Amino acid sequence: MDRIQAKGYMNQLLLIKDDPHGHFIGELLEIITEPKKPWRGKLKIKYIVKLGEPSVSEVISTPVYKENEIVEFAGNKLAPLSLAKLPESYDHSHANVIADRLAAIFKEQKELQVEENQLLVYLKNENLDRLLHSAANENLEHIPYVFYESGSRYLLIDEHETTLDLADCPFEFKWRGKKKDMLGYYVGEGIFRSHDGEEYRPSEGETIYIDKKQFDPYFILQNELDPSSLDLFEATLKDYHIDHKDLIDCHNSLLLQLLQSNGQKSFKGVNFLTYRTHTGQIIVQHHYERTLNEDASDHVFDRYEFTSDNGKRSVVTYVSNISNKPT
Repeated sequence: MDRIQAKGYMNQLLLIKDDPHGHFIGELLEIITEPKKPWRGKLKIKYIVKLGEPSVSEVISTPVYKENEIVEFAGNKLAPLSLAKLPESYDHSHANVIADRLAAIFKEQKELQVEENQLLVYLKNENLDRLLHSAANENLEHIPYVFYESGSRYLLIDEHETTLDLADCPFEFKWRGKKKDMLGYYVGEGIFRSHDGEEYRPSEGETIYIDKKQFDPYFILQNELDPSSLDLFEATLKDYHIDHKDLIDCHNSLLLQLLQSNGQKSFKGVNFLTYRTHTGQIIVQHHYERTLNEDASDHVFDRYEFTSDNGKRSVVTYVSNISNKPT
């Protein structure tokens, strides 16, 4: 709106488009003109028409202008009002803006739901639903890494540019074979060996996958336990009618010690495991001792203390090379 046009709207309501702060309706109180400068209007805020853009933290802020606040705006932010009916008050206009936005969101959700249902029916009719589920599950369960060679080092780098050095890497890997996906381990010099004994040397830039569960502290704990100790632990879980899937929290202090070991050969501490079923909650304190020996078998001690929320309690102990019994 130019200042000549604005003179015809003195003491009348105008639309204020003050993006990204939102849109408002205000009463034009004064036209301000200065030589060689764009004109400005002084307006009294009356209503809200549109909320401002969310902040960087994605939080919707309260309106920057309050009811009856007097604010100056550049003339190019002002426009004639086209509303057929004005809200009852500033607060009513605020509520109406939110209600209109919610209605638009609900409409979008309904349209997306219809489109989703149409796509699912189409997938089923075209016999593609099995392939979709397979691809979706793979994306959920596996982390893709790109294989790189840097001098004498062989590396994997993920999408966040996190680097994993393959030297002495204990993870199980997955890669695309000629006819099927292969699982195996890294054996050195840029070579992976499958469980079937087939060797694979990826080219630089090829994708290698790691199952996400291998980064899970509870999965790592299960793999760290001696097979006999794990059997004893799982048998006691069954006595409490619980399973690994019932875990809700795992504090693996042994993993933290191993990651910070710097050549340390002896470890001692407690892991805390919490399980929950429809019948109640069980807490397990796993007391452990580990001594790593180069010329003899490692010393392993595990004591599992089970306590249920109904007062049931039991303790089972495992010591390497010694008969293990519940206490």
